[in-house]
Amino acid sequence: MTTNPAEVTLTTPGSARAQRIVAGAAIAAVVPAMVWLAFSGQQWWAIVLWELGLLVVLFGLLAIWSTAAESAKETVALRAKGTVVVAEVLDSTAHDDGEGVSHELTLWIPSGGGFEVHHRCGHYSGEQHLRVLVDPVVRTWGVVH
Repeated sequence: MTTNPAEVTLTTPGSARAQRIVAGAAIAAVVPAMVWLAFSGQQWWAIVLWELGLLVVLFGLLAIWSTAAESAKETVALRAKGTVVVAEVLDSTAHDDGEGVSHELTLWIPSGGGFEVHHRCGHYSGEQHLRVLVDPVVRTWGVVH
């Protein structure tokens, strides 16, 4: 059975810890703000709108908290069993969102029989080959920037 290759966002344990600390501190501020807001005496519709907005922020912070830890675990596993190979850039499409340019890259990873993947980043500067950390057994990979 062949599984689709999965990209790992390479994250150091220190970076993941910093993301979790920032997200945790923000969560610790948002939750009391939600409680205070419920008893603030504002009109009911204003409270509902503020609470919904803060709930969206809370879910975003929880997502950052959980994905940081997961990315770090996946990176540790990939670094333990993966090897660095040189991937060929087959195609590059620039996307300008007004604040910066990101690139959608199509890469050919010549490991485990070879496979094609897509990677989006803002670090691309026209190279035809990129270093990629890949584990062909479980088909995980990550671009080394």
